[in-house]
Amino acid sequence: MSVLSGASLPSPAGSRQRRNWFFVVSLLAAIHMGLGVHCACRYSVTHDEYWHLPAGLAIWKLGRFDVDDLNPPLSRAWSALPLVALGASMGEPSAANDAFALGDHFLAANRDRYQQLYAAARIMNLVWSVLTGILIAVWGRELFGAAAGLVGAALWYLCPIVLSNAVLVTPDACAAFFFVATPFAAWRFAQKPTWKRGLVMGALLGLAQLAKFTDVLLMPVIVLVWFVVRVKSQLPPVTLRRASGQWIAALAVSLFAWNAGYLFRGSAQPLGAYKFASRTLRHLTELLAPIDGVPVPLPRDYLVGFDRQRSIMEGSHPVYLDGEWNLDGTGFRDYYLLALAYKWPHATQLIVLTALATCLLSRAGRRQWRTQLLLLAPSALVVGIASASGMQLGVRYVLPAFPLIYLFASQIGAWITWPRWTWRTAWVGVFLAGLSLGLRYHPHHLAYFNELSGGPVGGRNHLLDSNLDWGQDLRELRDYLHDTGIEKVSLAYFGMVPPAQLGINYRLPPSSTQIIAAGGVPPGWYAVSVNFVQGRPHTIRDADDRIRAAGGNEFGYFRGLTPTARIGGSIDVYQVAEPSRNRPAR
Repeated sequence: MSVLSGASLPSPAGSRQRRNWFFVVSLLAAIHMGLGVHCACRYSVTHDEYWHLPAGLAIWKLGRFDVDDLNPPLSRAWSALPLVALGASMGEPSAANDAFALGDHFLAANRDRYQQLYAAARIMNLVWSVLTGILIAVWGRELFGAAAGLVGAALWYLCPIVLSNAVLVTPDACAAFFFVATPFAAWRFAQKPTWKRGLVMGALLGLAQLAKFTDVLLMPVIVLVWFVVRVKSQLPPVTLRRASGQWIAALAVSLFAWNAGYLFRGSAQPLGAYKFASRTLRHLTELLAPIDGVPVPLPRDYLVGFDRQRSIMEGSHPVYLDGEWNLDGTGFRDYYLLALAYKWPHATQLIVLTALATCLLSRAGRRQWRTQLLLLAPSALVVGIASASGMQLGVRYVLPAFPLIYLFASQIGAWITWPRWTWRTAWVGVFLAGLSLGLRYHPHHLAYFNELSGGPVGGRNHLLDSNLDWGQDLRELRDYLHDTGIEKVSLAYFGMVPPAQLGINYRLPPSSTQIIAAGGVPPGWYAVSVNFVQGRPHTIRDADDRIRAAGGNEFGYFRGLTPTARIGGSIDVYQVAEPSRNRPAR
């Protein structure tokens, strides 16, 4: 079907078919929501959540955006809404961009209901994911037919990567929603350029900039959508004057929403008033030096935060892929492609590959080149930009590409509705049934890896960080220690929540240097986050809640020991009955 027509092929025949379609979408959304709520209540507060939520509360309580400006305010403020209603406290005032203190003060002020506040905030964040699935279903139905809409919704709602990130107070699910909502609005506007549709597109584009800095990529995307849909098409022509007016109005609405999200603070300051830290923006200001007195139509906090994030991304980060560490800030160019190879369920991979093969090899697929370009080009842009960055700490960075990829893959759903049973129908049916297998490790979706990559246990050989271990299992470790009667443990935990606050009696394990001096690992119980087992350098909290640096491979000697238990895929538990003579891993 042409991307220009907007018709459904085939459309449901009658009200009964439409009700059945909505029932299936609603059922998938309910499954997603139910599993998500369970995870939201069970997960420990993960690494970045530790400051994301109090930063959102600071917007409502203090009207401040600078307590942590590394992300725009929309998703944080949205997630913090229940906290406002519940009267949560900010605790002691925090300096600008002191994320550790911000999280510590919030924990101290709300210790008795800390987990409950995060559960409420996570459920709010889950709403973005539910809405994304509905949009995929609706747009897929308009592009490829009713069955395709259901396939797209199933790909999204049954994806463990989506579920694990949707239940965390981070901006990734919100960014993904706008990365499908804005192109959808642009597609409708391009098909029928009315003032109303143009203004809706502009509003969504502006709100998207308040979700995550990644969504700045939507600006070229909506232009691409316009040209793909309209150039050399059979649509009624629109005059240049009318189209220009509508686009100007849309961009004006976008800028209004963008600035309103920051309460218009510091808006329209001249470019010369900024002192940027990142190489990217410093180079830009040098190019624009002749006009540095011209006002920048953006909020100051947005630009300062964007600059700070760019500066951090331009620095060095420990990136892990297939057992190899990259420490010089260049990363791996194939990181995200391999991450999808390891973390997408095999059923998802086969559905996407089948759609790609159909697009490239079939005559019908090639005739739909406009549709394919419309969906794949923005996805490729997200993955390409992320791959060029040296800050490769998790597949969540390309989550905004997922909705359009799943929408593209949904086109093979049309095979299900063919009047004759063919091998293609069976092919799609088997893969759709296999999507549910990606949820079999519930609730440990964050540590999910597919079968060929070794599952949650073998995943550490390929990827780390938020792909596997983000501190989500500390509460489960506490329960394990209690149930097994372990009163004291040597713990190296990758996360920001102080373990002592959960009642865990612990001390840090000895470092590699101490193990060498002692000649082996002393007897006792040990619990070590997988990131540290694999040698990741980071920060760590000691038993007095002080934060210090943990060097690379400081606890890597645990790779030579066999775990007694694995907690949720992210924490290994060891019992050393007698001094171990294993040498620290190099």
